[in-house]
Parts: sequence; C-alpha cells; structure tokens
Amino acid sequence: MPEAEVLAQYRNWFTNFAEQGGNFARIWLGVPFFDVMPDAIGQFDERATEHIRFVVDLAEKLGIKLKFTLEHFRRTVPNVQDAESFPGVVSFVKPLYAPYAQNMQEYLASPVCQQAYLAKAKYLSSQGFGDSPAVACWELWNEINSIGNVYGPVGEWSRTMIPELQKLFPKQLILQNLGSFASDTSFRDYDYLAGVEGNAFLQIHCYLDPGAALDFCRGPMDVLAAQAIRELKHRGPSRPAILAECGAVEANHARYSDLYEDDTQGVLLHDILFAPFFSGSAGCGQPWHWDHIYLSKHNLWHHFGRFARAIQGIDPAEETFQVFYTETKRLRVYGLTGKHHTLVWCRDKASTWEAELKKRIPAAVISGETLRLPASAPVTCDLVWEDRQITVIPANGNIPLPDFTRSLVLRFLSP
Repeated sequence: MPEAEVLAQYRNWFTNFAEQGGNFARIWLGVPFFDVMPDAIGQFDERATEHIRFVVDLAEKLGIKLKFTLEHFRRTVPNVQDAESFPGVVSFVKPLYAPYAQNMQEYLASPVCQQAYLAKAKYLSSQGFGDSPAVACWELWNEINSIGNVYGPVGEWSRTMIPELQKLFPKQLILQNLGSFASDTSFRDYDYLAGVEGNAFLQIHCYLDPGAALDFCRGPMDVLAAQAIRELKHRGPSRPAILAECGAVEANHARYSDLYEDDTQGVLLHDILFAPFFSGSAGCGQPWHWDHIYLSKHNLWHHFGRFARAIQGIDPAEETFQVFYTETKRLRVYGLTGKHHTLVWCRDKASTWEAELKKRIPAAVISGETLRLPASAPVTCDLVWEDRQITVIPANGNIPLPDFTRSLVLRFLSP
C-alpha cells in the first residue's frame, strides 16, 4: 500500500477511535513502516521516523495515549518449515542480526545485539518521542517468552534492558509482556511476569482459541476476558492490570477466527471491552483484530463509545473499586463497589458467540429479572446494545431490571 494511503488509514482509524472516547492504542515499531533501523546497525531511516512522528502528532491532537512495542521478531534467519506452515511468520524474521547471531539464544547473549537494540531506543529518544505527552509506554518486546525461557536468557536480558530504557524514557512507563495465556506453561510464565522488577504494570494476552489447553479459552468471551484479569490480579492484587491483547483465532493461533466474518454486530468485541474492566482491570480490553479483518471492517467503533458512556464521570483511582461477582439463573453479574459509585455489568449467559455465531440462535430479550443489591437511590440502567439509558427505582432491596438484550450496565451510589 502506498505511503499516503497507509497514513490516511491511520488517520481514519485514530479519528474514529477518538470520536468514540478511545484514548489508548498500541503500535509495533518493528514492522517495516515504522522500523527506524531496518538495514544496518546504527543507520537510521528518516522516512520511518517521520511515520512515527505522524502517528505521535495525530495522537497528541486526538488525546490518544500510545504504547510503543520496540521489537517482535522471533528469528534472525528464516526457517523453511515455519514459512511453509505459517506464511505470515516471515515478518517475524530479522536478517539485520544474522551476521551476529544465528538464533535467538545467541541474539540475547550477544553484546553487539544488545547495543544495537539500545541504539534503536536511543535514536527514538533523541527524536523527542520520550517527551511527547501522547507516548505513555515503551514495551520491550512482543510476547518475549516466544524467543526463550523467561527464567533463563530472556529474564537476564530483561533485567539489563528495563533500567536502560527507563534511563532513556524517564517520563514514561517501561513494560514487558508475554504470549497468550492458554496452556499449562502460561501459569509459570505469568508468575515470572508478576515478579519482573521495573515492569510498570501487569498485562496479559489471551485469545478465544479452540486449540487451547485451558477450558476458559474455549468458552464464552466474557468468561475468558474476566479470567484473564483474575490471573493477573491473583499475582499482583495491588497492581494495575490490562488485557492488552484479545480476540478470536483458529486452533493454536493458526490465523484469525472465521467467527469474525459473521460477527457484524460486535458480540466478541463487546465482551472484550466490558468484561475486563468489570473484573478489576485498569481499563477496557484491547482487541487485536481491529483492522480490515474485523473491527474496522464491520464499523464497530461505536462499542468504544458505549463503554465510554457507561463509565462516564467515573474516576477508578478515586473510587478504589472492590470487585465482586455473582450469578442468577440467566445472568453473570460482574460488579465494582467504589467509594462513591457501584457499577454492575449484567451478561446474558445464553447469548454466547457459540449460540449466536455458530448455531445462529438470535439473542433473546431478558425480561422480568431482578437483582438483590444494596441500592437505595435510583439506579441508572445503560442498555448498551440499544444505545439508551433509563432509571429504575429499587424496592425492598431488589433492583428491577428493564428488558434488555445481551447485557446492560447499572450505576448507583454506593451504600
């Protein structure tokens, strides 16, 4: 795609996102369009630099905070078997380092490669990106456990790089992240992540994956997203937690999910956004397939607006929310009790992705439900799928819920 079209696409995506209240996005700086050191160590590409500057300037104007991922490659030389099985993996190869390291173990241990990684970071700092109010975070690597044992070379490399990046970007947060929480090894890997010194906050990647070993990764999307946050909060109860990548894939991440083609209403996206926050996350979940594959393709930007309106005027830091969870026969009920407000997200158990997108069963209207919650003042009900709000009056300790489809958000003053 020509440069002008790519930049126009970013302008379109960011504008649509910001118009719906979106304010946090992630950019990979290792992809060709943004790679400032593509061909030789210490030689920098001015055009790629201007591409980054364009995105940063746009984010500043629109009030969007950015998380930059410095690298993501998994090999220094191509692997024929991988390339044949997964053609897209060729983009995860970095021949730039082939003269100095034939594999990732050698890369992590190589002083030349370590200095090259820092040279790239130093260049980005020298360009003023560390001073931009739009740049909030610098992420060392995408899913770094994919290139080595986190308790071995990866851990040693991270211990070296985190303080070095913090020196280069003292105004911003430095982060590490790991691959999708989906197997028996995920538990130990995320135990490691919780203990990484200098890691600014905890984040997790988790996908709906029919090939995953863990049951919750094959079930309803709201259950998956909520459990992902619980895994982080279990390991770091007092630390901010974010579902930093989420979506749906074919078995074992072979490619993006066929479910996206039929999810024109954004059933999956809705749960990705709402379930994490109402399970104790520091924000909504971050969908991975946001472009022509899913979110942008179906023009689902309004889901961000529905989430933003549901929590409008709420300051999570001031509220110091306590998480609670309960169920009725028909609903999963995710709640946050704060100093001033209580927020509750009610999710219909029956209207799952499997029911709607696989079995073609339309979401039913939930009618006649009540919740026993400590509300004495009027309760605002946000019918997020209908884009409207109504007020109900609790009686005898019960909140009568209006008729709704799929989910709704309740807000009332905390007792």
